[in-house]
Amino acid sequence: MEYYAKAVELLCFKPALAKLSTLYPEMDMKKYKKKVKREYKAMLLRTPDIGGSSLEMNLYIAAFVFSLHKAEPDKINPDIVNEMVTAVFDSPFMIKAHKNKKCTLFTDKVQDKKVKESIASQTSKFELDWKFHYEKGIDEFYNTYTECSISKLGKRENCFEFVPCLCNMDERNYRNDGGQLHRTKTLAQGDDCCNFHVTKIKMER
Repeated sequence: MEYYAKAVELLCFKPALAKLSTLYPEMDMKKYKKKVKREYKAMLLRTPDIGGSSLEMNLYIAAFVFSLHKAEPDKINPDIVNEMVTAVFDSPFMIKAHKNKKCTLFTDKVQDKKVKESIASQTSKFELDWKFHYEKGIDEFYNTYTECSISKLGKRENCFEFVPCLCNMDERNYRNDGGQLHRTKTLAQGDDCCNFHVTKIKMER
């Protein structure tokens, strides 16, 4: 969806390019930005649809991250992308968005929806879709991904080495939403699954 594509650009470009300019001050950032946008648009056009999954936004973010590399492959390696992605999550907008945010990860409404989505994922006909099994809990849940759309896209685009750059943000994402991620395996590092176990962070009184 064009809305998702624009939202990712608005969210990510400014902090990512600001960080890159400190690493490569000699780079023409306007020229680089145009190249990223061109790569991003082309990638989205050739990427198969995943049927409106609630995780779809993550796929758009992954495509954007891979485009950062494709626009300047000799300079933008995983270490550089890690710094750019971190800069996005450290941006004032992201910090403000999560400040005083109410934790909904463990509500019945959110968890019941995840259970239904996990069941539906097992028979998804979309080749790039996620497949996962969700186990509901009171102050914890387990979410085991056996297929990952981001990993699949990474392989399609010869950018698999950049998939961990996105995995590295999972712990921070959950912490921002009131959860603590415990994970020992990821598809990105060659394991048979991504074994998410998330526990509720107890608020100090």
